[in-house]
Amino acid sequence: MSNKQQSKRHSRKNVIRDFEQHFTLSRLEYNKRVKPGKAMAKIVGLIVAAVIYIGGFSLTYISWSRGFIDSIFLNKIAFILMIPASVIGMFAFLISSNRREFPIREDIRAHVRDFEGEDGYLWRYEPILKQLTLKKIDIEWLIEKSRENQLIEQAPEDICTTILALHETLLNSQQISGSAIQQVEKNLNGDNQAAA
Repeated sequence: MSNKQQSKRHSRKNVIRDFEQHFTLSRLEYNKRVKPGKAMAKIVGLIVAAVIYIGGFSLTYISWSRGFIDSIFLNKIAFILMIPASVIGMFAFLISSNRREFPIREDIRAHVRDFEGEDGYLWRYEPILKQLTLKKIDIEWLIEKSRENQLIEQAPEDICTTILALHETLLNSQQISGSAIQQVEKNLNGDNQAAA
C-alpha cells in the first residue's frame, strides 16, 4: 500500500514538473492582464461621449442664446444628445478595449503555439481535464482541437481558464485518481520517447 502511495506521489510530481516546464502561468492569466486595459478603455469611452455631448450641447446653447431656437427645443436637444453620445462612447470603448486586448491575445496564441508543438500537448492531460467542470467551456472540444493541433484557433480566454484550472487541480491531489495521474504520465512519456 505504501509503495502504491509513493508511486502515485512520484507520478504526480513528474506530471506537475512537466506541466510547469511547458506552461508559463503568468502569460496565461488573461483576466489579470486585460483588466488595466479595460479600465483605460472605459475612460476613453467616457471622454469621447462627454466630448460629443458637450460639443452638441454647446452648439445648441449658442443657437438658443442667439435666438435661433426656443428654450423648449433646447431642453429636448439636451436629452436627445445623450443617445448619440452614449452610442458613440460605447463604440469608442469597444474599439479601445479590443486594441488593448489584441497584443495580449497574440502573446497567448504565441505561447499556445510554443507548448502545443506539432503533436499537440494539452490533450495529454485528458483524464484530468475530463474531471474539470468549467462553465461555458467545452473541455471535450479543446481536447479534440489539441489532438488535431488546432488549439491555436480557440478563444484564448477559454484556453487560459482551462489551463489554470488544470494547474489548480494538479496541485490539489485529492481530486485526482491515481489511474488518471498514471495515464497522464504515460501520455507525457509517450511524447518524450517520440522526441528522443
